[in-house]
Amino acid sequence: MTFVKKIIFYILMLCFTSSISVANESNAEAFVLKLTSEAKVIFNDKALNKNDRLKKLNDLSLKYLDLDALAIYTLGDYKDKTSAQEKVNFEKLFKEYFIKNMSSKLSDFSDQELKITASKQINENNIIVQTKIFSKKDAHEINVDWRIFLKDNKLLARDLVVEGLSLARTQKEEFASIIATKGFAGLISSLEAFNKSN
Repeated sequence: MTFVKKIIFYILMLCFTSSISVANESNAEAFVLKLTSEAKVIFNDKALNKNDRLKKLNDLSLKYLDLDALAIYTLGDYKDKTSAQEKVNFEKLFKEYFIKNMSSKLSDFSDQELKITASKQINENNIIVQTKIFSKKDAHEINVDWRIFLKDNKLLARDLVVEGLSLARTQKEEFASIIATKGFAGLISSLEAFNKSN
């Protein structure tokens, strides 16, 4: 391949890669808007009782979130010290914990509006969608970055970074603290207690 052909090939590949990146960013932005729109419908539906809302949030999470990856991530280094059965049990408890925890923390979500400010493809499978969330009630504004992962040609959310604070990392640190003081059995007991009382 001559030098000129190499340059042309490089430019074509760069343009092709750039077009893929823009398409992925655009798809990720649409994904975030759809996720938040469907979540608002759930939280605005006053006819839903607690169990029905949790069921709908569970369906929403299975559709849009990579809960399997999130569960393993929050175990940190301890994921290599658990048996296959312990992982299965933990992941089941974690998913229920996540849905119930999310439901209680997002009770005011119906009041809020989301605006996408930018997006950036970090690598082949990871895209960051930057947003601002406004509260109509108190005119409060927060910056939220959505970490979107392309998995088996499907977009899934893996983390939210709220004002620079990663929710996944925060959860991982909380679990690490429980394991350090009470062991893995203590973490399981804590999850079971939370799920039972909520």
